[in-house]
Amino acid sequence: MTRIPGKAKVALTVTLVALLVGAPAGAGYAAYQQDAAMRGLLPSGSEIGGVDVSRLDRATAIDAVTDAVEREWDRPATVTVGGKKYTTTLRKLGVRHDAAAAVDRAFAAASGGNWLTRAWDRITDGTASPREDVELTAYDPRKITALAQRAAKEHAVTPRDADVALTNGWLTFTQSRTGYTVDTKAVETAFAQALADGKSRQVPLAEVAPRTGEVDTAVLVRAGENKLYLYQGGRITRTFGVATGSPRYATPTGRFEVTLKRYLPTWVNPWSEWSMNEPARIGPGPNNPLGTRALNLSAPGIRIHGTPAWNSIGYSVSHGCIRMRMPDVEALYPLVPQGAPVFIVQAAPHRLPGSPASTGGPVADGG
Repeated sequence: MTRIPGKAKVALTVTLVALLVGAPAGAGYAAYQQDAAMRGLLPSGSEIGGVDVSRLDRATAIDAVTDAVEREWDRPATVTVGGKKYTTTLRKLGVRHDAAAAVDRAFAAASGGNWLTRAWDRITDGTASPREDVELTAYDPRKITALAQRAAKEHAVTPRDADVALTNGWLTFTQSRTGYTVDTKAVETAFAQALADGKSRQVPLAEVAPRTGEVDTAVLVRAGENKLYLYQGGRITRTFGVATGSPRYATPTGRFEVTLKRYLPTWVNPWSEWSMNEPARIGPGPNNPLGTRALNLSAPGIRIHGTPAWNSIGYSVSHGCIRMRMPDVEALYPLVPQGAPVFIVQAAPHRLPGSPASTGGPVADGG
């Protein structure tokens, strides 16, 4: 209610008295009676929380203001995360309002002064009618955080790297998968904005790329069975006969990788027990123990290579290397990139010369 200085109040009272005295008989008493009747109602032009409460009693004013406030209180705030909608309201977030207290403040303001000044307010069409705001408590930010964390949990996808593994003696491939995360701070901000203006918001998922791409090519060597299998695109595309290590110089088992591809390689004597009587080096040519192509593996001293000792293929007779016929290694060489995984498994007992399947004795080579 508008405050009137003390001197102005005196002047105003004198003016009102003069008006009422000069009015027709009984007019002053009628004005007094009207003031008494209006004491239980808010004056014209009263407004609480943006709601016109002119000439309403306390209970009706509280109902009117409460209805208006709670329409906003229950207005949904929606944020879409990853195609799923999450919704809350000020009520759910624990917000409270003081509609009743605001009405009481308005009545207190309207009851100030005396019946003469209140009569003047009515004569001047309510220029001093009370206008009050409805106060809201702050919402609990922890509830917004919990909602954002729920959205993050429901949409979180861990990225998966492509891989290949040995399962029951054969290779199985795992495809890569893109992962997804949710920026919880962005979700909290979106909810705050939606609560303020009632407009829906969207928060996209953030992609998390896998660390490794698809494994397209891998090699499986099944020692004892003495076969090499080339996998491409997750399936076996080529099969080759090979020679693998003897019981004394067994081919190591496990997962390795191609560390170097060698075209027309030079054999360098490792000065092992079995190579002491060999030359220090043998260059490319028909007598090279490594043949025309070689794939060095991460297993020390172990290679997949060609051999002039073609009749050793199918047996466990090498010094640990995997031997191939020359046309076979030349066919395999361009199909296997450096870094390709190579799995070696002892799939059967060593197959020695003289076994029922043997067609001739092995010829020694350089690996």
